[in-house]
Amino acid sequence: MKKYFNILWMVLFIGCSSSKDTSDGFFLEIDSVQRVQHFGAEAGYKSVTVMANCAVETGSSREWCTSVMMPNYATDNLRITVAKNASTEARTATVSVASAEVKQIINIAVRQAGITPAVSVNKSAVPLPEGVTDFTLGVTANVPVVFDKPEWITEKAGNHWESGAKTYAFAADPLPEGTLLREGDMTVRTVETFAGVAPVPVHVTQTGAHHTRIIAHRGYWNTAGSAQNSLASLNKAIELGAYGSELDVWITTDGVVVLNHDATYQGVSMENSLYSAIQPLRLSNGEPLPTLQQCIDIAKQQTQPNKTRLVIEIKTHSTNTNNKRCVDAVVQMVNDNEVADLVDYIAFSSYVCEELIQSNPQHRVAYLNGNLTPAALRAAGYWGLDYNMGILKSNTGWVNQAKAAGLTTNVWTVNSTDDMQYFIAMGVDFITTDAPQTLKTLLNRE
Repeated sequence: MKKYFNILWMVLFIGCSSSKDTSDGFFLEIDSVQRVQHFGAEAGYKSVTVMANCAVETGSSREWCTSVMMPNYATDNLRITVAKNASTEARTATVSVASAEVKQIINIAVRQAGITPAVSVNKSAVPLPEGVTDFTLGVTANVPVVFDKPEWITEKAGNHWESGAKTYAFAADPLPEGTLLREGDMTVRTVETFAGVAPVPVHVTQTGAHHTRIIAHRGYWNTAGSAQNSLASLNKAIELGAYGSELDVWITTDGVVVLNHDATYQGVSMENSLYSAIQPLRLSNGEPLPTLQQCIDIAKQQTQPNKTRLVIEIKTHSTNTNNKRCVDAVVQMVNDNEVADLVDYIAFSSYVCEELIQSNPQHRVAYLNGNLTPAALRAAGYWGLDYNMGILKSNTGWVNQAKAAGLTTNVWTVNSTDDMQYFIAMGVDFITTDAPQTLKTLLNRE
C-alpha cells in the first residue's frame, strides 16, 4: 500500500481517549455521498467528514491531489486539495482513508475537469502609419498558440507562449519604395485543434509616406504628338514620372482587348466587332487603336525605380457575359505577363469590380461610380475609391473615412489649379488629370 499511496500519517481520536483501550468496537465511516468529489480545472480544496473512533491514515494516488486529516476538527476533518489542471484533459485520483484497527480502507474518487480552451486578442486591426514597423498584440490564452503571418511580418525574440495574458512583439518590413499601402491578415490560433475555438484574425495595414500622386487620364495625351488612349500617351506618362497612366479597355468578339474610351470609334463597335474591323482605324496622332498587350509590353520595359502603373478601366459592356469575358481576358493577360504589381483596376460596374476581386482578392480594385460609402467599399473588399470630384466635394468626410478603413483615394478628372490644390489639401492619394504636367509642377512646390 505504501508503494501506491503517498501516505501522510495522522492520528484522529474522536469520542475516546484511547482507541486501544476502549471496550467498544472500532469504526471508520464516510458518507457515501462524499465518496466522489468533483473539482473544476482551477486549484482548490474540499472537506469531507470522516467518522472514526480510531487512528486514521490517508493518502492520494496522484501528486497533484493531496489529502490531510485535520485533528482539531469534529466535522469536515479530511481536506482534499488539488493543483490547477493546465491540460484540456480531465484527470482522476483516488484518496484513501484507512485504519489498521478496523482493517478497512475507504476510497474517495477525485475527478478534476480539464480547462476549457480559450483565446482572445486585444486588437482586431493594427494600423501602421508611415515610418512605424513595430507593433504588439496582447493575447490571453490558456492553451499554446501560434501566429500565422504574411511573409513581411516577423516575430521578435521572446515570443514564447505563456499561459494567461502576455504581450507578443512583431515587426513589419519597411514598405517598398513607391508603395502607398500594404495590408495582410494575421491569425492567432491554437497549436492543437479544439472544437469551438476558432482562429482569431488580426488585420494589419501599413501605409507609406503620404503625398498626392499623378494619374494621367487616358495617358499624357494633352501634348504634341500624343492622343487619348495611345501608346504615345502611355510613353509620355512614363517620361513624366506619373504614378499611373489610365486607359480604357473593351473586348472584341474574337477576344482581343483594345483601348478606346467610348463604346464605338468612327462608327465601329468595340465589343460587337472582330479585331480585324478595328485594325484599320486611326487615332488623331495617326496611331492604330492600341491593344492592351502592347501597353503591357511597354510597361514591362521600364527600368526606372518607380515604374508607372497601368490603371486599367474595364468599360461597362452591354452584357455581363461580355463584362466577364473582358475581366477574364485582362486578368489572364496581366498574370501571364507577370505584371500584376504594375496594374491597378478601376470600373464603374460593380459587377466588373466584384469579378476582379473574386478572381484574386489581392487585386487593387477601385470603384468609380460614387454611390458607395467607404465602409461599404471596405466590406466588399475594394482597394480604394476613385470618385468624381463633385462626389468628394459633397462628401468631404469620405477621404478621411476611407483612410481610416485602409482604402486608397483617387479623384477625377481634376484639371484646374484651384481644384488640384483643394484635393491636395484634402489629402487624396491620387489625382487623375488631363493636365499631368500642371499637377506635377504644383506638387513640386509643395
